[in-house]
Amino acid sequence: MVGAGLAGVRAGEALRALGFSGALTVVSDEAELPYDRPPLTKQVVAGTLTADDIRLAGAEDFGARWVRGTAAVGLDRERRRVRLAGGAELRYDGLVLATGARARAWPGEVPAGVLTVRGLADVRALRAAVDGGAREVVVVGAGFVGVELASSLVGLGLGVRVTLVEPFGRPLRALGGTVPDVVAGAARRAGVVLRLGIGVTGFRAEGARVAGVELAAGRVLPAEVAVVAIGMAPATGWLTGAGLALPGGRVHCDERLFARTAGTAGVAEAAGVVDPRIVVAGDVARCDAVRSADGPVALEHWSNAAAQGELAARNLLAGPAGAEPYVHVPSFWTSAFGLRIKSVGLPGTGDRVVAEEGEPGTEKLVEAHYREGRLVGAVSVNLGKRLAGYARRLQEEQGAAGVSGEALARVSGEVAAGGGAAG
Repeated sequence: MVGAGLAGVRAGEALRALGFSGALTVVSDEAELPYDRPPLTKQVVAGTLTADDIRLAGAEDFGARWVRGTAAVGLDRERRRVRLAGGAELRYDGLVLATGARARAWPGEVPAGVLTVRGLADVRALRAAVDGGAREVVVVGAGFVGVELASSLVGLGLGVRVTLVEPFGRPLRALGGTVPDVVAGAARRAGVVLRLGIGVTGFRAEGARVAGVELAAGRVLPAEVAVVAIGMAPATGWLTGAGLALPGGRVHCDERLFARTAGTAGVAEAAGVVDPRIVVAGDVARCDAVRSADGPVALEHWSNAAAQGELAARNLLAGPAGAEPYVHVPSFWTSAFGLRIKSVGLPGTGDRVVAEEGEPGTEKLVEAHYREGRLVGAVSVNLGKRLAGYARRLQEEQGAAGVSGEALARVSGEVAAGGGAAG
């Protein structure tokens, strides 16, 4: 397995639980023991959880050989070899690709003090700067990571002044409806300064360190620390030349999570066929089974990584002939500025939003998202228990599409467990 996040750990656990007794190797470019990422931008930044608190339980219990602090740098599918930094190679009979994603870096050079946040080392660097006296923090990007960080930093009680910049006009805009406006109002009440609908052009330095964030309108925001939170980039650069399809940087896999080929010139295989020895799971996957009316949708949710990791292991052992399709009702939750926000389905893909509980724009609300009259998702603010019914409706639609009862039972268990956090 390449990747030791949630998807990789769940795959390792499942392989052993399903009776695989062979050699199992896990490659991770982080030296850390496997840990849960969603708490990083919330409880770990806030100081209410430590690194030890977020370790993934069971990661050390499935009898694997761990290769930590060493990145995979190449894949030779013909010889069935994973090449590591330093030149060593690992042979495989079956391979789980679960390398996840990295924080998208700012294009171009940046001065010291311009950070991204994806892993434990990033959070430690941010807290070291704030604990060392930095009080002017600018967060660039108001997606889940940016909003969670702004909430955590302003709540530290250290007098940190946080400015949140978002060029697209609303925080958490992917949720649609009035929820982004609710988040914006709560952020302002918490003391965060919002700069919405304006882009960032670069950073100003004094000496070698950041001193300001340059806005498109020409203004410069003072900054002792700037956090770039402009999305994630799939960690698939090491797969270049491996003959796998990589649309948008993610590994294309079929509905059973087997990797699809690219049909590269000079390689004796057609495009789109599956490699029966390679399965894909988590943030790195672009799965044919996860789709809106517009086509496959990539998910960066905790619950998706957990569910795909388990099924990827099951299907790798079963082979294509005995493999099951991936069935999953997307779900996540996040918290910021005193709001607990939950979602099921794909709310950002609808064409109509209906407030079905509470009043639009209030802090107790359920909004359902429909496309051509069909439910595609729902979002709640401080009314998370209400989403169980919407999840069941989405699950029933998958059943109507011919999904097996066993697969639906697993989905029901995922929904009952509450989904997973964003971030």
